[in-house]
Amino acid sequence: MIDCTLCYLERDGQYLMLLRNKKQRDVNAGKWIGVGGRREAGETPEACALREIREETGLTVRDLTARGVVNFVSDAAEDERMFLYTARDFEGTLIDCDEGELHWIDREAVFGLPLWDGDRIFLQKLLDDAPFFEMTLTYEGERLRRCVCDGQTLELLDVYRPDGSPAGYVAERGYMHRHGIWHITAHTWIVRRSAAGEPELLLQLRSVKKRLYPGCYDISSAGHIDAGEDVHTAALRELEEELGLHADPSALRFVGIRQSLYDDDVGEGYHDREYCYVYLYEGDVRADELRLQESEVDGFCWMAFDALVQALREGSMPLCVVPPELELLAPALT
Repeated sequence: MIDCTLCYLERDGQYLMLLRNKKQRDVNAGKWIGVGGRREAGETPEACALREIREETGLTVRDLTARGVVNFVSDAAEDERMFLYTARDFEGTLIDCDEGELHWIDREAVFGLPLWDGDRIFLQKLLDDAPFFEMTLTYEGERLRRCVCDGQTLELLDVYRPDGSPAGYVAERGYMHRHGIWHITAHTWIVRRSAAGEPELLLQLRSVKKRLYPGCYDISSAGHIDAGEDVHTAALRELEEELGLHADPSALRFVGIRQSLYDDDVGEGYHDREYCYVYLYEGDVRADELRLQESEVDGFCWMAFDALVQALREGSMPLCVVPPELELLAPALT
């Protein structure tokens, strides 16, 4: 395993970033990173970071802050262990770096630069002033496949453009909602017919522990699509996870796609930019066989479609469904 260091120097709300564009056969070519390099034999991580900063920038750091250890596992290179630092106390004049171009970039603007997917995750932790952490990033080529931080596997989602096309990289779920990045979700409505043949929908009651819409009635089942996962497969997975329903794949019918834009300024802010893939599930569902996911669902009820539309219009019950979705469903229920 290779040991290396990386440091983000900070002043006036900016990070010193290095655009790697000068070395031949550089694994970081075209990417923006902090400053650092490999640890030499007998050298401590701190000494390595100070030396690399001085060599690449001409600056002398007086005080380093250790922020974390990031392990890189890749199918294309030797595994690395990176000691991550930030520094605010330094002196000197920037020099030309023989590995790339040095620029001071606003911290929030850094995320708009070409970065490694994993860098976005640990940079967000730096921005949030998170305590010291250990992270393992697993790559296949340039594609981030897995991220484990302090023993917890983080949820990675495929990033989409505003026009609904895939952007070709992944990001962590919390980061996407923090920055309002487009992604896709699966919404599945379970439908049955009354004795009179009218459609009735199963509504799940969101857990009172949920951050958004606690104690409100919601879509039968909904969730994010894991990176690399097929949407149809994800819809079936969510039915099993949230309701314990082993659904018949042939009974899951695609209805359409709608956009969802939502902004919540509670706490650190939540910005939702989703393409919702909407499905109907018309298989045999027995209420006594459902097994609710305790962390997500407190209960459920059946409700006639027309009554649901009316309740939403009148605000007569706690709901977190929206008119555009019901309008999308209506033709499929006739």
